[in-house]
Amino acid sequence: MDFLQEAVFLGVDVLVLGLCFKEYYQCKKISTALKEAPQLGIDETLPEKLKRSSDNKIKYGVIRGTVTPIGTPLKCVMSPSVTGVLQIMKLNEHRVARGFAGFWAEQRKLIHFSYNEVPFQLTNGKLGVEIVDGLSAEILDMDTVYDNYEPSSLSFFDHIFGFFSGVRQKGMQTTEEVLRDGSFITAVGEIELDGETIRLQPSSVAPMFLTTATRNTLLKKFEEAKSSMLFKVIVCSAISAVLVGLITRKIYKRKKMEWEERRLREKLEKSRVQRRALARQQVFNDEQRCVVCVDNPKEVICLPCGHVCLCENCAEKIKLNCPVCRSKIESKAAAFIT
Repeated sequence: MDFLQEAVFLGVDVLVLGLCFKEYYQCKKISTALKEAPQLGIDETLPEKLKRSSDNKIKYGVIRGTVTPIGTPLKCVMSPSVTGVLQIMKLNEHRVARGFAGFWAEQRKLIHFSYNEVPFQLTNGKLGVEIVDGLSAEILDMDTVYDNYEPSSLSFFDHIFGFFSGVRQKGMQTTEEVLRDGSFITAVGEIELDGETIRLQPSSVAPMFLTTATRNTLLKKFEEAKSSMLFKVIVCSAISAVLVGLITRKIYKRKKMEWEERRLREKLEKSRVQRRALARQQVFNDEQRCVVCVDNPKEVICLPCGHVCLCENCAEKIKLNCPVCRSKIESKAAAFIT
């Protein structure tokens, strides 16, 4: 297949196009949801607004408030003086690994991951909105309160073993991230009134966000991402169109060549038949006529039965059995009857 290279490139480009279009659709969906999401204040009017909505909930809304724990806040492990409501601990291994091409490249591998959380709410004065499942937020802005990197002390044997195994450890990094109590953040998600409690939780409309950025900043970020993805979609689509055009052109050229070769063969065959018809004797008796068409003289012998019963034209069509004795035809040969 002479367009195999173009087909491979087209397959890769279509895959990239699919991924870019998926990201573009996701950014567009989030951007549209943020534009349509109402920004609500945490005040006395919030319960009334929720009661007027269907099912006492707003599918996707924006609120801003101060992070306040419901109960005792978490104390940081590495910085006990810092308290918060969400805590994430990570232990990463930094190492150098040899790739397929033989080059060494730095890598980071997550060795340990743990998290803790306590119930918390966003408050503005006396009223508060409880945050449900905050760790599932797609954007979760947390403060890094501890970040320590300890390089590894490798012996000579470790260097030798690492050279043959293809992996050498460089060090270990421990980080601790916390959503501090008292932080002023923006929360985006489904807002629901349950009795006297107001909750913000993940929504089916768009992802949940807990971020220090404002709504306009979030919207600008996703609009820029949408524009970037749209440009990539257009570029990938143009490349796909060019590759499809090249493949179609090659297929057309091949088919055109096959059509021309077929017309040439038909023309040559027609000319050969005409020359042979002129070369045949014009007068012959019934015994010399082909048993199939009864027009042309017998010219072909069927083997192994030995019946001379076909003209050249009919011999091309009859391939299995002799028309005289019905025995299997294994081969044919030219015969000359005088």
